Amino acid sequence: MSDDRSAIKPVSQWRMAIDDLVEGLKAHRVWMMLAKMDIRQRYRRSVIGPFWITITMVIWILAIGPLYSHLLGIGSEEFIPYLAMGIITWGLISGVLLDGAGAFVSAENLVRSVKLPYTVHILRALQRNLIIFLHNLLAFVPFMLFLGVRPEWSWLMAIPGVVLILLAAIPTAFLLGTLSARYRDLQQMIASIVQLAFFITPIFWKAELLRDRMYLADYNPFQILLEGVRGPIVSGVPGAIVYFKIAVLLGLLYLIAAPFFVRYRRRLAFWV
Repeated sequence: MSDDRSAIKPVSQWRMAIDDLVEGLKAHRVWMMLAKMDIRQRYRRSVIGPFWITITMVIWILAIGPLYSHLLGIGSEEFIPYLAMGIITWGLISGVLLDGAGAFVSAENLVRSVKLPYTVHILRALQRNLIIFLHNLLAFVPFMLFLGVRPEWSWLMAIPGVVLILLAAIPTAFLLGTLSARYRDLQQMIASIVQLAFFITPIFWKAELLRDRMYLADYNPFQILLEGVRGPIVSGVPGAIVYFKIAVLLGLLYLIAAPFFVRYRRRLAFWV
């Protein structure tokens, strides 16, 4: 009898985790509303709200763009759009990482008092960052107008790139969010790693500058996700190898995060 029970238990845990994911996806009105409330709360009494981030990005690009364009010997008309889309996309990547890591801890009151699927808290963080990313895309418009960059149909391929970033963020947030709920210092470590990754990822420099060590950029997961969005707008639709690398990355993330979340999901309410 004990053997039968041990065989049934893992199946039930997997079933509960799958139900959590399905119910969380169905509760889209809840996490979308919570995400909007988060943004309103963060920028309460602010006249322009999240557009402050957009203005900050424009200032960053104006300050760094001409300088690094000169240092790297790359024309401004080529480098500034590259830099602009790199910074804007990095804002999405770093945002979903940092907010995803703190998704359960920041929702401590809801986790303890309201019975909601844990997936809701993850999707709330992703939705919040998606809204901010859409705002930040406006930072690219002044440079388009000034440099005479015209929109092309290939830019639409950036949309799947954004979707792939969000798909990668779901298992990452489950993994890091659960670990951060158990070990609170981990959030600070993740923030430091993200800051370091900003400098070693080709955002304000080009991967070609690595020459014979270009593989360091080619297999940088941040760079791979970045190119899925920046590539179609700046340098053309990425080759199939980029999407293949993203697919492999997604597969690894889900393979690692799924059993981890299944095992520790029931302890989250005690850890937060």
